[in-house]
Amino acid sequence: MKTIRSKLMLSMLAVSFVITIVLAVFSIYYINKSVKNTLNETAEPLATQSVRTLERAVESFGDAFSSYVKNSEFRSKETDDQRLSFLQSSFSSEDADYSYALYNSDGSIRDSTPGICADAISKEDVSYALNRGETVYGNIVTVKNDIYFSVLYPYDLGYKEKYVAAVTIKADVLNSVIEEISFGDNGFAYVINSDGDTVLHKEIQRAKVRFNPIKLAKSDSSYSDFSEFLSQAISTGKGAGTYEYEDISYIAGYAPCEVLGATLVITAPTDDFTRISLYALEKIAFIGFGLLVATVIISIIFAASISKPIVSTTNRIRSLAQGNLTDRVDVSYSKDEIGILSGSLADTVVRLRQYISLITNALTEIQDGNLTYRMEGDFKGDFIKIKTTFNEILESLTETFTSINTSAEQVNSGAVQVSNSAQALSQGSTQQASAIEELSATLNDVSTQVQQNSKDAKNAYSIVTGNTDAINACNEDMTNMLEAMDQISSSSSEIANIIKVIDDISFQTNILALNAAVEAAREGSKGFGVVADEVRRLASKSAEAAKQTAALIENSTDAVNKGSKLAEQTARSLGDIVEGSNQIQGLVKNISDASAQQAEAIVQINTGVDQISAVVATNTATSIGAASASEELSEQSLILKNMIAKFRLSENDVSLHTSSKASESSEDKSLSGLDDDDFDAEAYVHGQQSDEDLKIVINDEDDKY
Repeated sequence: MKTIRSKLMLSMLAVSFVITIVLAVFSIYYINKSVKNTLNETAEPLATQSVRTLERAVESFGDAFSSYVKNSEFRSKETDDQRLSFLQSSFSSEDADYSYALYNSDGSIRDSTPGICADAISKEDVSYALNRGETVYGNIVTVKNDIYFSVLYPYDLGYKEKYVAAVTIKADVLNSVIEEISFGDNGFAYVINSDGDTVLHKEIQRAKVRFNPIKLAKSDSSYSDFSEFLSQAISTGKGAGTYEYEDISYIAGYAPCEVLGATLVITAPTDDFTRISLYALEKIAFIGFGLLVATVIISIIFAASISKPIVSTTNRIRSLAQGNLTDRVDVSYSKDEIGILSGSLADTVVRLRQYISLITNALTEIQDGNLTYRMEGDFKGDFIKIKTTFNEILESLTETFTSINTSAEQVNSGAVQVSNSAQALSQGSTQQASAIEELSATLNDVSTQVQQNSKDAKNAYSIVTGNTDAINACNEDMTNMLEAMDQISSSSSEIANIIKVIDDISFQTNILALNAAVEAAREGSKGFGVVADEVRRLASKSAEAAKQTAALIENSTDAVNKGSKLAEQTARSLGDIVEGSNQIQGLVKNISDASAQQAEAIVQINTGVDQISAVVATNTATSIGAASASEELSEQSLILKNMIAKFRLSENDVSLHTSSKASESSEDKSLSGLDDDDFDAEAYVHGQQSDEDLKIVINDEDDKY
């Protein structure tokens, strides 16, 4: 992964490299363009200056020649031959080829030395010299593959007719001037006449062959560019331009040489001047390389100065992300974004330390049980939500623990009530068990008596017809039987009273179970709810068994009453036994049948009593378990209350607790009054109201709580 330092270095190097290349390209382009413009602007003045140099050289010959012609010694000569000899001896040079001639005013030759004056000088040149009255110069001409120029000067011999003295000089004497003209490293000068012939050149041999690109271009297209340039130079007279010759590009300037009637051209290969561009390119490349090296050094220093605080800040942010708030932050005290970044990070770390310290203090207070503590401190931005939320949590915890404290007191109070009710239920169940045992013993006695009555009735039925004494004995037995019936009737009444007691106990148990179920539903105690449901179920079974027992007792009472009636009837029958033994026999038979029914009823009563005894035993065990559970519930509620007491709550919460206790008392009172117009417990026990009515009442009480 590239670091920001390497990225900055690469970016700066790339920018520097691009800038260097762009500058080099544009510099070379503009240098070349500037060189070409400069050459174009320089070539023409240089050609003009070279022409002046050439003209001065030619004029020096003219001035020297005219001075000799003006010399009195020349004029004092008597003959033309003497005059020519004078000029030849005075003006000639061993390094040059001179020829002299004297002309009449009509242009004819008076006399001449051997040479080419006649071929080089025309009558127009002579006439022009006579008209000007001063030194004139003839055009450069080519004669016999040699190039010549002429100097003419008019003179007179003291009378009206004028003559012209002329000298024809081989143009080689001017090549020294041409050779001295330089243009660049490989530049040179040459002179062309009006036809395009090269008449003067640095390389004189080249001039001798009368080199003419204009004529050559007609048959060779490679001379076309050169030909156009020379044609432009001849036609315009003065200027500059470029051309190609033999695959070499030349830049040239030209100017007219009036004294010779020709055009001087200075030229040089373009490469002589573009070397400056190459040299500039080398210098630019060297400078660019130096700039790149300097850029590398500067970029390393600059990247280090930028990347160091950024890397330090990045590492500190990474450690901060891992939970490190203790290490210091290297703050860059610059006024740029890096300084702002590091300063903001340092401020963030300090604020996080403050926030964590405040939160730690708050949590310590909560750990110590102080729920009245509220978080303070200067929280900013989104951190304000932490402060607000934390204080809201403390408020919620205070309210929650206050509610729990209130509920614990209510649970404790309810547990005490359930415990007391369970104890009372246990005592009542014990009394029920004792009463049931007594009732069972009584029923056993009644059963024995009924069985004995049945046997006696059968014996009476067998012996009634035979023995009066037996009838009397039977009458006594019947008397005893009536007494037993009275006892049975009395016992049935007592059983009814006991059943009433059982019914009341079942009712109270059902009410107590209902109260416990409501309390369990309100407090959310599933275990206590299960116990309450079990107690209510057992109470319902007790009520059902009591109802069945009451029904059996009613049947028994009816049977006893019926037996009593039969016994009385039997007694009357025995009193009236005299009236007929058949009637006695029927009565005895009826008594025997009634006794059998009584025996069956007594068996059913005994069975019902056994069932009641089992239910009572179950109720006793359940009440004992409920008492134990209520005591355990009371102890747990005290433990819960003691735990909540460890926390400090606000005074408003204490007042709320007090009001909740008052509401609890009112709720207990309303709960104890369940036997209102909406529900009749006694009617429920006797089957006059169904389980659905009880559920409706329980649901209504749940809604109250």
